[in-house]
Amino acid sequence: MKQFRCMNTQELVSVILPTYNRAHILSRAIESVLRQSYQNIELIIIDDCSNDNTNEIVNSYLNKDKRLFYIRNERNAGAAYSRNVGIEYSRGIFLMFLDSDCEYLPEKIEKAIALMYALEPSPDVIYSNMWREQKDAETVLSSNIKDKLLTPEDIFNCKYHFLNPTAWFCRSGIIKKLGGFDKNIYSYDDIDLLIRVILSGGRIYFFNRPLSIKHSAAGISDISFRTVVSKENFLRKHFSEIKKYKRFISKLYYNLGKDLFRLGDFKKGKKYFWRAFISNPIKIEYLFKCICLSLKNQDRANKIE
Repeated sequence: MKQFRCMNTQELVSVILPTYNRAHILSRAIESVLRQSYQNIELIIIDDCSNDNTNEIVNSYLNKDKRLFYIRNERNAGAAYSRNVGIEYSRGIFLMFLDSDCEYLPEKIEKAIALMYALEPSPDVIYSNMWREQKDAETVLSSNIKDKLLTPEDIFNCKYHFLNPTAWFCRSGIIKKLGGFDKNIYSYDDIDLLIRVILSGGRIYFFNRPLSIKHSAAGISDISFRTVVSKENFLRKHFSEIKKYKRFISKLYYNLGKDLFRLGDFKKGKKYFWRAFISNPIKIEYLFKCICLSLKNQDRANKIE
């Protein structure tokens, strides 16, 4: 491993920030980019057709910093679509993503680009640890694993939490070559992209140092039948790769069951809970959930997380 330092301070880093109706927290995310110790950046904000005052917030920064670019979608198309718009527009040799309920720590880009050049062979994606704010405002680390080059087993055995692209630092070439995020996978689109990176021969390195913060955003997450269809699309797309990873696929089945239960489709939800138990029989709570639904004991079943 080379000395841990930045080899070329002139290389442009593109930060893509999709947002939808989060004007009240958007400034925090924007300012975390602008205060980075590494300054050769462009910040591309993709407004997914917000109906709040997002445009006013962004315009106040556009007038002060020429590194910002603002694109507004003609319709609400989702985070994957919005990120892809940013990817297409980007000019940097490195890509980063930032959700509007997150923020970067001041040295995130500097540390990531230095590590990218220090590692041999150089990775295509660096996934750094991150702080996750809980509902009680306490912050915890997303993962507690040593630095290492990741394998498919690391992802599918659920040893790492990849659910937020804010933690990524990517070479733009491989992301663009793979076509960016799959807009047909509304949920799990981030895991889908990392799977495709590894299956294409790309290298993903986990860096156990928190360089960003995921803030608690109560009320933002929602469940819809679109979410269910998206997870089913992910399952069909990667079934041949994930079927041997019992813990991963059983958790996916379980999440589908929970989503359907909350949407009122108890019959289909029960089928997914049963598949979750069959795939990973040591998870007795999956069977318990299925039995509760069969007995129409919905209140008791709903207590299982």
